[in-house]
Amino acid sequence: MSKRRKRASGAPVSDRPEAGHGHLFENTGEGIFQTSVSGRILNVNPALARLFGYRSPGEMKRVIRDVSRQIYADRRLRGNILRRVEARGHAGFEFQFRRRDGSPGWGYVSKHAVRNARGKTLYYEGYFLDMTRHKELEDRLQRSRTLLEQRVAERTQTIEQLNRELAADIAERKKIEKELRAREKELKRRAVKLEAFNITLRTLLEQREADRNEIERRILTNIDELVMPCIERLKGTVLTKPAHALVQNLQETLRALTSPFLSRLKASACLTATELQIADYIKRGKSSKQIGALMRLSPGTVDFHRNRIRRKLNLRGKKVSLQAYLLDQA
Repeated sequence: MSKRRKRASGAPVSDRPEAGHGHLFENTGEGIFQTSVSGRILNVNPALARLFGYRSPGEMKRVIRDVSRQIYADRRLRGNILRRVEARGHAGFEFQFRRRDGSPGWGYVSKHAVRNARGKTLYYEGYFLDMTRHKELEDRLQRSRTLLEQRVAERTQTIEQLNRELAADIAERKKIEKELRAREKELKRRAVKLEAFNITLRTLLEQREADRNEIERRILTNIDELVMPCIERLKGTVLTKPAHALVQNLQETLRALTSPFLSRLKASACLTATELQIADYIKRGKSSKQIGALMRLSPGTVDFHRNRIRRKLNLRGKKVSLQAYLLDQA
């Protein structure tokens, strides 16, 4: 009778994450939750409670009375999302949230409706990923891009101004040469001035190119040292197939953007995404064991891909180091 009353009230019983998956529910690094149609929290795991600043799931369930008002930064967003969930059965979305202390953050939620045999929604459940650090990196990259555009615009304006001044001086010099040859001394002084302008112009152009190269280097370094490790850690977490595919696609896109070498190698040898990643690690001097640890593959699997790469590069049977070949191609 108690189970029947709980089902009648809309609270999940046998479908709770703890049922049959207690260890995963309690120890996973991602947030897992169940909420009622009205917006009450039914179940959360410890990871989600800690992320929002609560000591335990029980404390979070007691404090949060309405998730749209206490969790969502935009109260109207939950209603819009629920309409999508009811129409499709599930929805994935990014949103800005508030922690218990009021501090903001960004997260990704994948949510679906749990319905009874008649199709009525009993409650919603899903998982939550903290994207605050990812958003901060995006903001930093955007600020760097904006700064670069500002510097380019400023230097372009300076060059245009110098060009206008240079053109005006040349016209003035020709006029003086034609009308008053007696002022040769003055014209020579102006020629010296024009040479100074030319030196300044060349210096500005060289500095502009150096600044652009330095900013590009910093952006690529930040992607390689900050974004890529985060993606590798994210791939090692529990993800849905669509989420894993998105992460994999993001990683491949970033690698293609930051490595012209990989783009050329992919086009010439028709390597797969996994083979391209292993080839990049080999070029950096990583062993099969190290590559396996980074990519969560066995050393034997890495060696298998090594042989496939050598075959596609026509290196089978040749006494050529694969790393030396890749470095030469780079």
